[in-house]
Formats: sequence, structure tokens, C-alpha cells
Amino acid sequence: MKPIHWRRSRFGSYLRRLPRAKHLRGTWIHRLFGDRLFASELWQPSRRAFAVGLTAGAFFAMMPPLPVQMLLAALAAIFLRGNVPAALAGTWISNPFTAPFCIYFQYRIGCLLTGCEPLKWGSSDLLASLKAAPLPYLVGVLPAAAIVAAVTYPVSFVLWDWTTTRIEAARQRRLARNPSVVEK
Repeated sequence: MKPIHWRRSRFGSYLRRLPRAKHLRGTWIHRLFGDRLFASELWQPSRRAFAVGLTAGAFFAMMPPLPVQMLLAALAAIFLRGNVPAALAGTWISNPFTAPFCIYFQYRIGCLLTGCEPLKWGSSDLLASLKAAPLPYLVGVLPAAAIVAAVTYPVSFVLWDWTTTRIEAARQRRLARNPSVVEK
């Protein structure tokens, strides 16, 4: 697809509405972060930047459900030179479907670290015990976030390699079917 044709694509109407660097220059966000905000590795995916961004997002996904998880992940990606969209996507590891498992994982790690007796999975008293004694849950948040981030970093490299291999194989098949078309 030629660069001009992205506007006619399915997502072009959404992409046209995103602010461009020329619109952000001189704003308060540019004054706050400087030219680091416009660094290409923050916005264009590369193997290392994708891994750092996804890891930052996964770390903040394990934090207690706050409305600022995505903002904190984006700030961490900016300061760590990771990919900001990958960091934002990484925060969705803990979504409404996976949140109960994440909370129970954090609770079990907290019980292990504090030495208290954990409740069994599926117990209706789990939420009541979190309200009554949140210490095991709160103690387990940071170690669980570190564990998930440590697992996410190498997995993101595998995911990147797998995806790029599949994209390249599809490109080779497309070129084999129609050799007269030269892609850039």
C-alpha cells in the first residue's frame, strides 16, 4: 500500500483524527517532555521498544485497578524508551475477564509472603476477606507485577519474532503469486 493510500483504508478515518507532531509542538505536553516525546522508537514499533513497552504495560496492569494505569504505563514507556502503544495495550492484560484471576494470584502471593492462611479459589468469602483484611492482597501486588513483567519481556520477543515471520511468509506468498508486483 502506498503511503498516501492509508487514508482510504478502513482505519484511515480514525488515523486522520490523531494529533500529529506538528500540532503538538509548543503545547504543554511538549514543554513537559521536550523533544523526547517525538522520538520515533516511542511510536514506531521495533523489537526492543515493543518488548519494553509491553513489559511496562504488563507491570502497571497488575497494580490495583486505578483509572490511571494506562497513563502510568505510557509515562514509563516514554522514560524507558519503549513503544507507547504497546504499553497501552499491555495494560489490558488485566481486563474485566482476567481481573479475578489476577486478584487471586496477587492474594496468594501476599498470603505466601505474610504467612497467613489463604482461602480456596471459588470461595464466596474471598471478596469479603479482601475487604476485611486487604494486607495479603496489597503485599502481593508489587511482587505479582514484577513476576508478570519478568515473564512478559521474553514472551514479547517471541511474539514479535512469530508475528514478523508470519508477515514475511505472507509477503513471500503474495510475491510468488504475482511476481510482476514489486512491494516496497
